[in-house]
Amino acid sequence: MTPTILEPVLGASIGGAGVDVAALLRRLYRTLATVRRIDREAVALRGRGVLPGYVDSRGREAALVGAALALQASRDRAFPAAHEPGMAIALGADPAAVLRSRRGGIDAALEGSVTHAVGWALGAKLDRTGGCALTTIGAGAGTPAELRDAVTTARDSALPVVFLSSSGRTEGAGMPVLLVDGADAVAVHGAGLKALELARSGAGPVLIDAVLPGPSAWPARDPLVVCEQRLRDTGTVGDAYFAEVADTADALADRLRARLTAGA
Repeated sequence: MTPTILEPVLGASIGGAGVDVAALLRRLYRTLATVRRIDREAVALRGRGVLPGYVDSRGREAALVGAALALQASRDRAFPAAHEPGMAIALGADPAAVLRSRRGGIDAALEGSVTHAVGWALGAKLDRTGGCALTTIGAGAGTPAELRDAVTTARDSALPVVFLSSSGRTEGAGMPVLLVDGADAVAVHGAGLKALELARSGAGPVLIDAVLPGPSAWPARDPLVVCEQRLRDTGTVGDAYFAEVADTADALADRLRARLTAGA
C-alpha cells in the first residue's frame, strides 16, 4: 500500500487561529536548551565512566521535543526509545532518574517501546479515553520484527499511535506520513498536533518523518539555532532571556552531575 503523505513540504509552520506563537517558541526553546545541556553533561559523564551506555542525541532534540510537547498530558502517553531520553525529559521526567537507568547500557525495561506503545493504544481505544500513544522508531525501540508486528497491529486495528522517525524515507507501511524538517521544533510540533488529531479521530496510526539535516548543513541547521532565530524574530525576547535559559540549564546540569556522581 502506498503511504499517503499528508505534509510533503519540509519546514511546516504553525497553524490554527489563536496560537500564541511567541509563547510556544519560548517553551520549545527552553526545553531544547535544557535537553541539549543535559545531553552534554551526560556525554561528559560517559567519558568519566559514570554513564558508560549513554548515546548522545545532539541534533535530534527538535524532533523529540517538538513531538512530545504536542501531547495532551491528561490523556496521551509517550513511549521513548532507550536511546532517546530527550523526550522523557521534555515531558518532565527527572533527568537523574532517566539517565541513572542507563548506567549499565540500554534499560531492558525500555526495550520494545513500540510494542508497549501499541499495547497501551489498544487499551485506550477499548476504554474510549481519546488518548494517543507517541513512540520513537530507532535504536532501543525494539527489533525489526517487533517493529513490523507493532505497526501491523496498529494499522489493522486502527489504533491511536503516532510513530516518530528520522529516517528521511516516507515508507509508512500503509500509514499516513507527515514529512517535516527535523531541525525545526515548530515544524515537528505542528506535525505532532496534526498526527495526534488524525490518530485520535479513528484513522489509525500515523508516521511523522522528521528529516534531519546532513553534516554539511551544520551549524546553520542546529535545532537550537533554528529555534533561537525564530524566537528572536518575534521581537519578544532579547539576550537576557537566552542568558537566563543558559544559566538555568547549567544549574540543572550541576545538580544532575552531583546526584549521579554521589557514591559512584
